[in-house]
Amino acid sequence: MSRAALLVATASLATGLVAGPGVAYAADTSTELTAAEMTAELKVVSDASAKAAAEGWKATMKPLGSSSGSMFIAADPIAGRSYVRIDLGGLIVAQYFAKGKGSYSSLNDSESRAALRMMGRPSIRYAFIPDKSGDGPMGGFSPDTVLSDGNHAGTKTVHDDGSVDYRLTEDGSTMTAHVTAAGTLASLDAVDSDGHTKLTYGYGPQQVTLPSASVTIGYEALARGLAYLHMESSVKQVAGEAATDTLQAAHRHPISVSLLREVTKDDVASFNDDIGVRVKTKNVGGGIRVYATNPWTHRTVAYTLKASGRKVVIARN
Repeated sequence: MSRAALLVATASLATGLVAGPGVAYAADTSTELTAAEMTAELKVVSDASAKAAAEGWKATMKPLGSSSGSMFIAADPIAGRSYVRIDLGGLIVAQYFAKGKGSYSSLNDSESRAALRMMGRPSIRYAFIPDKSGDGPMGGFSPDTVLSDGNHAGTKTVHDDGSVDYRLTEDGSTMTAHVTAAGTLASLDAVDSDGHTKLTYGYGPQQVTLPSASVTIGYEALARGLAYLHMESSVKQVAGEAATDTLQAAHRHPISVSLLREVTKDDVASFNDDIGVRVKTKNVGGGIRVYATNPWTHRTVAYTLKASGRKVVIARN
């Protein structure tokens, strides 16, 4: 999803600086900025925010109004780590990122939990996906980069406490950047036809601890477990496809056992290239047996295909 879509899909830090005794400010003043002027001013804000976020930053995103859900980000640029937690109406999804290494995704869905139980690893909570190029939310949600799309004309409003609001509107969507008197990005408001969402920033060191190896599984190993979770339907599918392909190859002529075996073995080989279940074949009288054995439960699912005139008879063993 794009940053704009996420801003609207998923809520601020009230950062008014209180003036000291005897200090007076002028009333709010608004100025129209061209696209070039807006880009230049937001570049200054981005640079100041990058400096403030150098040791760490955090962000909270929430929809305002009747919508539910939220997103929280904590980033430690020094260690190259970040954490994202998304609450989708009660379903919690968490992900850790290690720059130059990969990501750890929480496994809260029912299918992953069932596969892990089947594999005898119910204590696993995260799947690791290697990725040396990605850096997680630090590449798109960091306070120094989130304003990179602000190359549009808009309005600059300076408040009496020294803070500033930059407001940009395009195609019915409005983004307002709230900037502190110190020049750093405090929050973003995004409003469009889908709703109103606020993204709020805080600055300072963040503690991001990656999941331990004892609660982590490699993504490929999990994918294999998920494949065997559906082993029965997979074996049934390849048997059915082999029967159909044999009928087509026979061109309405009587089906020979040799043709049935040849087509079935080709289909199984192609099938094994695409999924994690290892399907095997064995010649039997009048046809061929298609089967697979779950390496964790040791349960075998098998179907026998036999040539019968112009038909292929399939039987579950």
